[in-house]
Amino acid sequence: MQVGVRTESVFRVSRARSAACAAMFALLLAAPGTRAQTSDKALAEELFRQGRALMQEQRYGEACPKLGESQRLDPSTGTLLNLATCHERQGKLASAWSEYSDVITFAQRDGREDRVTYARERLAQVEPRLSRLKIELSPATDGTGLEVRLDGAIVGRPAIGVAVPVDAGAHTIGASAPGKQHWEQSIEVPIGPGVQAVTVPPLADAPTTTPAQEPAAGAAAPPPDDDARAGNSQRYVAYGLGGVGVVGLTLGTIFGLKAIAKNGDSNDQGCSGNNCSPEAAALREDAQRAGNISTIAFAVGGAALAGGAVLYFTAPKARPAAHAKAAGRWTLAAGASRVAVGVTW
Repeated sequence: MQVGVRTESVFRVSRARSAACAAMFALLLAAPGTRAQTSDKALAEELFRQGRALMQEQRYGEACPKLGESQRLDPSTGTLLNLATCHERQGKLASAWSEYSDVITFAQRDGREDRVTYARERLAQVEPRLSRLKIELSPATDGTGLEVRLDGAIVGRPAIGVAVPVDAGAHTIGASAPGKQHWEQSIEVPIGPGVQAVTVPPLADAPTTTPAQEPAAGAAAPPPDDDARAGNSQRYVAYGLGGVGVVGLTLGTIFGLKAIAKNGDSNDQGCSGNNCSPEAAALREDAQRAGNISTIAFAVGGAALAGGAVLYFTAPKARPAAHAKAAGRWTLAAGASRVAVGVTW
């Protein structure tokens, strides 16, 4: 004897399925972020090991970039301390000086007094050997909107005239201001303690632009064909609606076939009228949902196709060249002994 399924049990099953789907969706959303963090940490660890190995081989030019990338991916005081040591041995003392200073700050926060002590010792050794660069402005240079850059980075106004630590090697100083030509100079900072000074000269005025020539009298540009533009825009919208219509009809067909198949399966599982076994009731519900989706998809697809067809066939077309004139246009003709005025339609 077949037993009918009560509505309450169906609702309980639906709620359970909804909760399971929501939990799975939340896990899918969280998974990419977790995988990315794990991948970054693993890559940072591998780069750190490679950097340390290269330092032991005294290949600092290869080791320092790997340690720097490891620090970017997974910042830690230990990696930063190794990066500072690498830069010091490479001869980039300003970078090492800055990184040792950061190590002191972070190690104090973490309670690592051993690292604080070591970083202070290295800082005391590095600071007297720093190369410094001082950028100054000539009196006529300092003006509104002046922007000074060192190796592409903006130099703040308080840093002008201050001997700041820089790594030994080539550096580029640039300056620009509204209405002025860009100025740039390269400089080689030697290794060892000392101050290299660069003065930004007065910036030359930017060349004035020549105004565009106005069209000759009587040579009027042809007016744009507004009908053609409007027609093209309308046809583009029609194409879009047509695409939506095709997708809607396709989905309607797919879900319609699915509804028919599920309904047949429910009958095979023992549905007789509205009395169904639990398994057959679940199949009947799936068939009803698929049928509803099919109906909606057919309705949307049909409406989109109909709307697209109306827009396409009612779109304005470009006017022929012989009739593409303005409704009334004045013309002026000047000769040696007469002036004529006329209007064309």
